[in-house]
Amino acid sequence: MKRTSTNPGGSAVDPGPSARALVVAVAAAANTHRDEIVRLMIDHVILEMAEVAADQRLVELLAVGADASVTANVQMLEHDIDVKWMTAPGAVREFARVVAQRGFPVAVLEQGSRLTRNVMLRWCLEQLGVLGKDPVVVAQAAVDLMSRLTDWADNLYQQLLEIYEAAFETWLRNRSAARSARIDDILAGRHVEVAEAEITLAYRLDQWHLGLTAWIDSSAHGDYLARLDEVVTTLAKTLGCHSRPLFEPRDERTAWAWLPLGTSRRVDLSEVASTIDGRDDSVTIALGAAHEGRKGFVRTHQQAVQAAVVARASQAPGLHAVPMEEVGAVALMCSDLELTRSWVNDVLGPLAADDPTIALYRETLRVFLTSGGSYTTAAISLNLHKNSVMYRLRKIEDLLGRSVRERRLDLENALALCAWLGPAVLHPFTPAD
Repeated sequence: MKRTSTNPGGSAVDPGPSARALVVAVAAAANTHRDEIVRLMIDHVILEMAEVAADQRLVELLAVGADASVTANVQMLEHDIDVKWMTAPGAVREFARVVAQRGFPVAVLEQGSRLTRNVMLRWCLEQLGVLGKDPVVVAQAAVDLMSRLTDWADNLYQQLLEIYEAAFETWLRNRSAARSARIDDILAGRHVEVAEAEITLAYRLDQWHLGLTAWIDSSAHGDYLARLDEVVTTLAKTLGCHSRPLFEPRDERTAWAWLPLGTSRRVDLSEVASTIDGRDDSVTIALGAAHEGRKGFVRTHQQAVQAAVVARASQAPGLHAVPMEEVGAVALMCSDLELTRSWVNDVLGPLAADDPTIALYRETLRVFLTSGGSYTTAAISLNLHKNSVMYRLRKIEDLLGRSVRERRLDLENALALCAWLGPAVLHPFTPAD
């Protein structure tokens, strides 16, 4: 409801026409002081927004756009133009497009719009106190000014947001294509300019790298790549990386990644599985070993791909992390699972049965062999009495039909295959076992 003032005779007077006239007067004053308002806009944006201040192209567009924006505001206020018919000035539209092309988040566009709008609104409101005499008229004019300027700012921002989103999507496609091309060039051993490649990848090649292959279970739902990216980012933080990993989607459920280790090759993988499980238990990650430099970038990726072969072939439950350093020999034997299964059964015989009790025997033998054939060390690792380990090993030798100290290397490799691949290389249990 509009407030009213009174004339000398005491009757109510509608302040609308006077308020409208005051708004027009403010618009005329803004036109006269346009350079001053434009300078205020530029100064506020440069002071508050380091991204814009550091980019000469954006600074130039800001100057032209601010001038065009003030002109548009003046015309809208002066001629009472309906904001729905107004379009963003060309320089302002180009500013939004360049912000997107620089890869800046939309918050940069929103902050710039808010800062310039506030400058215009504050200047106009201050002029009301200079030009207006009747408090009621000034109050009505202030409401009208705020309403018109805010409506136009909202309309303008929606137009700029559409321009930004379209340009940003194009930028992402182009950036993704360029990044994928550089990664493929490096992995294929083709010549690349390292400095140029690092800019495209936003990732340093002259450091230690840990390569990953990550994928999400087919039963999972949601934005698969976003979930993979979150797990990789979390893993990078867990391992102490000080910059962002390089994340390269390969399809909607699979991604490659490189974790930047800087100058240190030491990586503690003990918490990798729990980190993945705690973040997203539908994700599996295969890891290469840490390698240095451009050649290391390639080698760690190759190892991650080899480890992924083991992980994908495995039927062991709850497998979330597969480091190449733990499955090296297994990875080399996964190219033909039928032959691998036959070889495991030849080496282990009844000990390759898919049965919980037999699985305990396999684990006992694996720990015994990795403990250097020490009953005492194996007992400690298995949390068993030494006599229990000795008893199990006698049962194992009965199943094998020979001493566990014979064909030791074959036994270790076959047991590793069983541990990582599970039912994929085991045979069904029968009473004869």
